[in-house]
Amino acid sequence: MQSVAKRSYTIRKPFVSAGAVTGIGSLPLTSVSSAIQAVAQFSPQVPFWPQLPQLSLSESAIGQGLGCLAGLVEPRKEGYGYQVKSGRIDSVLEALHGSSGALTSANAAGFGAFENALASGLFKSAVAVKGQIEGPITLSAYLFHQGKPFLSDPTLFAAIAFHVSQMLAWQIERLNVSGLPVVLFVDEPALCLEDSADSVLEEQRIDALAATLENARTRGAYAGLHCCAARPFERMCRAKPDILSFDADEGLDLFFSDWHALDFVQQGVNAADAASIFIRWLKAASLAGDPQTFAQRAMITATCGLGLLEETSIEESFGVAHSISKLVKTLVGSETEVDEIYG
Repeated sequence: MQSVAKRSYTIRKPFVSAGAVTGIGSLPLTSVSSAIQAVAQFSPQVPFWPQLPQLSLSESAIGQGLGCLAGLVEPRKEGYGYQVKSGRIDSVLEALHGSSGALTSANAAGFGAFENALASGLFKSAVAVKGQIEGPITLSAYLFHQGKPFLSDPTLFAAIAFHVSQMLAWQIERLNVSGLPVVLFVDEPALCLEDSADSVLEEQRIDALAATLENARTRGAYAGLHCCAARPFERMCRAKPDILSFDADEGLDLFFSDWHALDFVQQGVNAADAASIFIRWLKAASLAGDPQTFAQRAMITATCGLGLLEETSIEESFGVAHSISKLVKTLVGSETEVDEIYG
């Protein structure tokens, strides 16, 4: 395992979120151009490349993460996830260990279009750009070999973790061309899974996730961790992300009452009602510390899983996010000192 002390860090560009709005990643659209326009309209400050799960199965979170295994894996006939085709496990491991991390038009049509939009100057008011990818724990829980998930085998899990780090590095390199701070989120709903007799130990899982996030930092990006499953804040904090993203509609009060989470004032907010969520947030933040400090370091996101909803949900979800953003920005004040506050 490589020592952190020996790693060479790229200096990160200053980024203060101060209530900026962004998306978790997916949009309920099948038109790439419409998706880019939606990002420009609803997330101009921190634009993200759109994932389009309704376009094809390859664009789903898991399908996208396993893109380099096309032809080697197939959807399971029973249960969830994918399975390695008979006799192809060696080829799968070779593909994972040789992964470049590249996303293609076949499994991430929105990425190339997003790059073009950035280069054309569509996002002139952007203060940062955002990328996202499924994490090693979740991908390993959804890929099976001989009836068991890769998460049950340390060697198979390590191969997935390497591939995820390659995907993360590839995105950061491409997004860095924008000249803006890069925020890269790892989505880990399976972080809530408990240890079992036939799974990689929790400590090993979190160590691999932490190494993935550290890889983002060494490349000059801000490393975010998203989990909207059971909100395992203690585990999330042990992975040492720069930004915690969770379902604040369900987990806001838990966040501010969890001492592990209080070391982090970065958050994503998914809300059903702007005013009520902001009031709850303000009360909880006041009990936990200085609400203005929390506000300065908050990021607001649209609904998680937006790509699986109706197209009309885009305006509704981002509308709520922007309403909350205005309240948070009012609390921050019109002028925010630019400083690296996430490191």
